[in-house]
Amino acid sequence: MSMGTFWDRLVRGARWSWINDRHRANLPAEFDSKVMTIESRDRLHAKQGRSTARFIFHAQEGQRRPLSVYLKRHFRLSWAERLAALVNPRGRHSPGAAEWAHLERVRALGVPVPEVVAVGERIGPWANLQSYLAVAELTESRELNEVLPDLARSLDGAAFEALKRRIIREMARISATMHTAGIFHKDLYLCHFFLNLCKIERDPRDVELTLIDLHRLGEHRLWADRWRWKDLGQLLFSIEGVDGATPRDALRFWKHYRKLAGLRRPSWQARMIRLKAARYSSHNRS
Repeated sequence: MSMGTFWDRLVRGARWSWINDRHRANLPAEFDSKVMTIESRDRLHAKQGRSTARFIFHAQEGQRRPLSVYLKRHFRLSWAERLAALVNPRGRHSPGAAEWAHLERVRALGVPVPEVVAVGERIGPWANLQSYLAVAELTESRELNEVLPDLARSLDGAAFEALKRRIIREMARISATMHTAGIFHKDLYLCHFFLNLCKIERDPRDVELTLIDLHRLGEHRLWADRWRWKDLGQLLFSIEGVDGATPRDALRFWKHYRKLAGLRRPSWQARMIRLKAARYSSHNRS
């Protein structure tokens, strides 16, 4: 797609959008032109020039059911992002475009992530920059920090432990897959792993986890251990106080992860991760 010349972007502005063909019929025909102004109070979080809200687009002709999405919008961005987009419009400098690239990169590694429904940017006129990203809601899934206590209460002890072992193996696989590729989530809390409940109700062996919120994702080849400690320290910290999650589960995760990641000096790595988790815990208490 053409983004015009620098002068075009500076004086008149330009925009681009991508819409997933699988969901195009569910979206209004004028979706891209109105996406920055439509409103929803459903699960709305808004601050500092950005917002996230849930939108339901009711089924159009030929569609079997409504489409539910989480729409992230960025209205005011930094001068560095605005100027970079003006100079290099294909550089994915806005948060919406950057997270789209992150999602597709991680998906290509075999990590389940939410399906992107639509994404776009408005570049210019002058130094303006806005972006949006719509991802399909995980309607059959819930975040692990909320679902584990419910499963602990509803399942007998042996069934719950067996299910946890399968969940832990998949968490370790997802984490190790990204880290061995030099990619780090930087927000790897338990609440960002979503478990598909419909699948385990049909078959407890069918554990499907989806990783969300990849806006901070980054690649680090030099001193990758620092970012490993951050990711796994966040994950270890986030199980504190979650009913159904135990220190034994953390050890089981570590056993799988260190093998999948091919870690050298695992004892030293584990010590640094525990130190990082302790810092998060101390900061949270203060």
